Amino acid sequence: MKPASEERPGSLVRHSLVYGMVPFLRYGVSIGMTAFYTAKLHTSGYGVKEVLDLWILLAQQLLGLNVLGGMLRIYFDRKSEQDRALVISSSILLLSALAWSLCGWSLAFSDQLAPLLLGSGSAEFPRSDLELVLKLTLILIPFQLSTLAGLYYLQILRRSALYAGVQLAKLALEVALHLIFLGILGWGLRGFLLGLLIGEAATTLLLTGWILVRIGPRVSWSAFSPVLSYAAPLVPVGLFQLGLHQADRRLLEHVFTGTKGLDLVGIYGLGYKVSYLVNAMVLGPFLQVFQPYVFALRDPAERARTVSLVSTWALATVASATLVVVLFGRQAVELLSGSPAFDGAWRVIPWVASGYVFWALYNTAVIPLYLDKRTKPVALINALALVTNIGLNLLLIPRFEIVGAAAATLISFALLAVLGMLASRSAAGVRFELGRQAAILSIVLGAAAAAYVIDARAVSSDAPAALGLKAAILVLLLGVGWTLLLRSGERAALGAWLRARIGRGPA
Repeated sequence: MKPASEERPGSLVRHSLVYGMVPFLRYGVSIGMTAFYTAKLHTSGYGVKEVLDLWILLAQQLLGLNVLGGMLRIYFDRKSEQDRALVISSSILLLSALAWSLCGWSLAFSDQLAPLLLGSGSAEFPRSDLELVLKLTLILIPFQLSTLAGLYYLQILRRSALYAGVQLAKLALEVALHLIFLGILGWGLRGFLLGLLIGEAATTLLLTGWILVRIGPRVSWSAFSPVLSYAAPLVPVGLFQLGLHQADRRLLEHVFTGTKGLDLVGIYGLGYKVSYLVNAMVLGPFLQVFQPYVFALRDPAERARTVSLVSTWALATVASATLVVVLFGRQAVELLSGSPAFDGAWRVIPWVASGYVFWALYNTAVIPLYLDKRTKPVALINALALVTNIGLNLLLIPRFEIVGAAAATLISFALLAVLGMLASRSAAGVRFELGRQAAILSIVLGAAAAAYVIDARAVSSDAPAALGLKAAILVLLLGVGWTLLLRSGERAALGAWLRARIGRGPA
């Protein structure tokens, strides 16, 4: 396997595109199925699903999701293939053992845990259903962690084609099962979870089983202890970030109890799903490739220059894609929702989607801190952002409901980005292109404000005048970014790369 430091930038782009194909197709299918899911689960069922997502992510963090990040980091510290194999096998087996032990113990008390984690239920979703879906979730979680471990290993090997094939096969199986369990049998949320469970179990047995056969099912504490030492400080980071992404749902349910709370969570969840689209399809695949690349750079000055430049490029790319989501979020909601009850979800999209542009800036900014194992500043800035997020949610939700939660997300993510850049500059000497980055962020925020005003005043979101105005704003802002924010050399390089990929010129 070629070292990441020897890979050409074009290779990074190629792997990113392959990795990006997976969330693109997954989100495409998910978006296409949204009307089906919202119709079959209704607002309360969709709200319970959103709350379950929070507990699933929390369990993954507590059970050692960050161990997989440590596995990736320590793998590149090892020189021999035997030592590297021990890092992988030890991490997979010990993580799986912990997950099954704790989830199995929780399963025995699921009837008592259900009202604590999911509330007392409602007429549309009684307590007995809550207990059943919690049981399915506790069985699902260990399989999810084992599957993620296998996918991390494929990422380390840069086996992007196999990574994509496994993910897409799993997706096809899950969708087929959902069509049967929800559409034909009418099993609702329990059918949704059962489809996920079968897909994860099959993937774990095939993928993780193949990996352990390939490298040997061995456990070595000396190989695993550096992974654990690296990952342990990241546990609070993961918990803080989970709160940043998910606490607003729980607070909505807390402020507005009963059926109204679950309905608001379901509506907010749909808007959040649309808003998160660019983060999943663009930022996630990019980081999957860029992190190993930066980890392999040995010169601190070169790392700082690379992070500075690439953070601007990544921000511009994410911002360009986000403009489409921000401006046409209302149309997306009306297209995707299976019930008029979800129509209000568009109101959160401009603010949550803009927040995730700041999130993209934060993620590229703090890579040098992870590289140098300086996780304390990362934990501190995430803690400050979470405290801000919770305070803003409690202040804004009672008055503005889901729009208040969306505004809290935007403000706390903006704070996180600023703090992350300051920490990275102080610790690693990264000098960010503040002027260009501020201009990019201003364009996104301006588009968000314009879209919200246009859609709030439009009698119907499909009014030709409103659509035409938003399309004109999109073209104008993209043109401004291309001509004023990109340097001439960057425009020429990007144009040559695009022409090469569509067969019009040399690379």
